[in-house]
Amino acid sequence: MVVDKGGDGGSPPFRDQLAEAMRGMKEEARLSYGKLAEKTHYSRSSWERFLNGKQLPTTVAVEEFAAATGADADVLLALLARATAYEELRAARQQQAAAPHPAPEPAARPASTPVSAQAPVPATTTGPANVSATAPAPQAPSAAPARRPRVREWKGHPGPRAAAAAGPGGDSPPPGAAGAAPGGAAAADSSRAGAQPSGSAAGAQASSPRPPACSADTCLRREPQAMDCHWDGTTVRETWLRGLKIQLRYSAACRAVWGRIENGTVGDSVTIKDKGGREESATIRVDNDTYTRMLAVSADAPPDSVIICGQIPRYQESECSPLGAVLP
Repeated sequence: MVVDKGGDGGSPPFRDQLAEAMRGMKEEARLSYGKLAEKTHYSRSSWERFLNGKQLPTTVAVEEFAAATGADADVLLALLARATAYEELRAARQQQAAAPHPAPEPAARPASTPVSAQAPVPATTTGPANVSATAPAPQAPSAAPARRPRVREWKGHPGPRAAAAAGPGGDSPPPGAAGAAPGGAAAADSSRAGAQPSGSAAGAQASSPRPPACSADTCLRREPQAMDCHWDGTTVRETWLRGLKIQLRYSAACRAVWGRIENGTVGDSVTIKDKGGREESATIRVDNDTYTRMLAVSADAPPDSVIICGQIPRYQESECSPLGAVLP
C-alpha cells in the first residue's frame, strides 16, 4: 500500500518539495498572495492552495509564478513533473489494490460438469432400475439446446436469422417464435436503415461531444477545435460591424472562451481580452472568417468579464462588446 507521506526512498512528497520551493521564492521576491494574484491569472485563494501543498499547480501557473517572482522556471517545472508522475503512480497503485476481486467466475463453471458425470450412474443399475435409467434419456434433447447459445457466442456471429429472432437484449427466441424470424429480420433491417445519419439524426450524431483535451488553465492559448472544445461551444456575446459578425464563444466543458468573426474579408480581425490583461487576436488570411485561441475562465473571471472587439482596418473602424469597452 502506498503511503501518502512517502516518495522515493522515504523522502518528503514531491508536492511538498515544490510548495516549499515556491514559498521560498515568494518570500525572496517579497510578494504577498494578493500581489501574486494581481501579477498572474490566478486568484489569491488559488495561490494559497498551491503554496501550502493542498493542490498541485498547473504548468501555466508555475510559468506565471516564475515570471512574477523572477525565479528559474525550469527548476520549478522539473519539480512539478516529478510530483505529477509520483501522484499518478500512487493513484494507479491504489486502483490496482482495490480492483482484483472478479475471480470467482471460473469456480462457478464446474457446476455444469457434474450433470454429465451423473448421467452414467443410473445406467449401471439393473432390473427395474433400467426403467428409471431410460427415463432421463428424453432429457438429452433439452440438454442439447442449452449448449447451442454457447456455440453462437463462441463463434461471435449468430447469422441473420438468429440475430433477427433474438430480442433487443440478444436473448434467444421463445419456443414457437421461429415463424416470427422473417418479420424480426425485416425489423432489424429497418432499424439499421433508420440508424443511418440523415437529416436531424445526422445533426444529433455530429453534435455528440468527445472528451475535451484540456480544461481551464490548460486550455490557455490553445486552439478550440484542436482541443475538442468546439463541440459544446455556445455564443455568450455577439455584436456587428458593417455586416461583420463578432462573437464570443464559450465551452462549459473546457471552461474557456475564444473570439470568432464571420462575413468578413481578408484583413479583418478579432481580439479578446480577459480581466487579467491576457489577450488573443486573429486576422482573416483567407476566406471570410477566423477565430482566436482560447482564454481560460473561472468563478473569479467568468465569460461575461471578457471583452471582444472586431476591427475592419480598411474603414479604420472597430466594435466591442460590451458596448463602450476600450479596444484591447
